[in-house]
Amino acid sequence: MSIDNKLVSVGGGVAAIPVDTDATMAADSDERVASQKAVKAAIATALSDVTPTEANFLDGATAGTQVAEKVVVADANVNIGATKVTALHIGTSGSETQVTSTAAELNLLDGVLATMAEINSACDQSAQVLTAGAGFAGTGTVYKTSVIKQGDIFKTTIFIDLTGTSSSTTDLDIIGTSGVSHIGQITAAKNGTLFYGQITCLETPAGGQLDIDVYSATEGTGAFDGAVGDLVETAMLTKGGNWAAAAATQVAFATLPAADKYMYLTAGAAGTAAAYTAGQFLIELWGA
Repeated sequence: MSIDNKLVSVGGGVAAIPVDTDATMAADSDERVASQKAVKAAIATALSDVTPTEANFLDGATAGTQVAEKVVVADANVNIGATKVTALHIGTSGSETQVTSTAAELNLLDGVLATMAEINSACDQSAQVLTAGAGFAGTGTVYKTSVIKQGDIFKTTIFIDLTGTSSSTTDLDIIGTSGVSHIGQITAAKNGTLFYGQITCLETPAGGQLDIDVYSATEGTGAFDGAVGDLVETAMLTKGGNWAAAAATQVAFATLPAADKYMYLTAGAAGTAAAYTAGQFLIELWGA
């Protein structure tokens, strides 16, 4: 590298730097002379550690395009094109997290057409549940559900322990505690279009009405002690007698809820208003 009055040469390349000649400097004021000399000294110091090999890393570099054995320069959009790295760390400066997936593992995502909602639904089964009305909840009441899709088939399972809910004195009044008391809504997106369903009595009911029917309705507003007939309803199963535990005996539903319908348990006969102390049922529905 050499520095003269006009030019600075680094590794064979020459860059023009407007610096006055010594003769001109001598004619200037002392302040200008000192300034020019300071510039020359600063340039010399700054470039003194740059070797020709290092300087050549700049030669041929193109903004936004990576070139072998050249420095990487981002373009105006801070893009550097394709990147080859041995490790990938993502995050704020000083708090990066290493991506430990292999390229082969990441490439498994190539071609995946599922939406984020579909991926979340498949991976997080906790979201695949039904929700009962707020009024179907008493001390000791159990309401658990799951919805699983295997291939093209949906299976919806509902387990109910009636303990803590109540029946009223009137035939076909809705079972619950207070307020809205449906036992879940069926939707095509979550449950598919239903093609079969059944109910199994796992524990004999006690306390409330033992003859229990199952209905579906357009409205989700049916409340405890209200008549299911006040809704736009359809009987899924009319028991016509008391339930008794029979875990090995499934009773098929006569009709199934259409999309967006709500399900209700109702008293199957008139009786004395009372709270249930027992009574477990398993409802299973299949859709596609």
